[in-house]
Amino acid sequence: MPNSALPGLPNPHKYDTNVQGVALDRVTGLMWERSPPQKFLTFEDAQRKCDDLTLAGHDDWRLPSRIELVSILDLTHIQPSIDSAIFPNTQNDWYWTSSVAAANPAAAWYVYFYFGYPKTDDKTNQFSVRCVRGTRPAPATTAHYEIKADEVRDVATGLLWQRKPPAKPLQFEAAGAYCGSLKLGGKKGWRIPTLPELLTLIDERALTSPMVDRAAFPETPGEPFWSSSKFGNGPDRAWYVRFDQGTGLYGRIIEPFLVRCVR
Repeated sequence: MPNSALPGLPNPHKYDTNVQGVALDRVTGLMWERSPPQKFLTFEDAQRKCDDLTLAGHDDWRLPSRIELVSILDLTHIQPSIDSAIFPNTQNDWYWTSSVAAANPAAAWYVYFYFGYPKTDDKTNQFSVRCVRGTRPAPATTAHYEIKADEVRDVATGLLWQRKPPAKPLQFEAAGAYCGSLKLGGKKGWRIPTLPELLTLIDERALTSPMVDRAAFPETPGEPFWSSSKFGNGPDRAWYVRFDQGTGLYGRIIEPFLVRCVR
């Protein structure tokens, strides 16, 4: 079974490509179309394309959600930011998701695989598409956090999060040291989250900043938060998530940003 796991990374990818044309993600349980068509489609046409797809003996394919598509990003690569051995013929382009923008129903989320980040755009634009099948994401109204005084567990991902971030922005190395020395609930072993992990905290239902569940994560400003994912084109830059927009971008590691630790 092929394995694209990279030593030293938390929650590494594990893929099975034994069935022709598809990749089974052993971490999420999702089955992916390996080599998508080299064709640009509107949001509606992308949905129809996946709904009509029959591949590997299955006809229940669909357009992936934002979180699902983010899960196959490989930020150790750029152009495209994906494991090209597992997902050949991936264009350095925008790929539609099924997640509609809460503040603008005429727009939907996409993931840009040139560098690797999500954003929203009008549904009439024409982007690429990669279909998925498997467990559908829980409805947006479903509560999936277990909240304690200082910690929040995401039931969907199993990740344990620091509930309230420190008030002071930190440079990248200092943020890593802060998480490494953190002790909450009698627990050690905290770290900076990867970009895909941090993006799971974005609340797609939010109409205003910050785009986060405010009951679970109070006192979260709509500002950039560090991820541990270094930019694939230079070690002097790393990815962060903006909680005012729900998007990811990369910045210089000497810049001071906020951090929320995970374990």
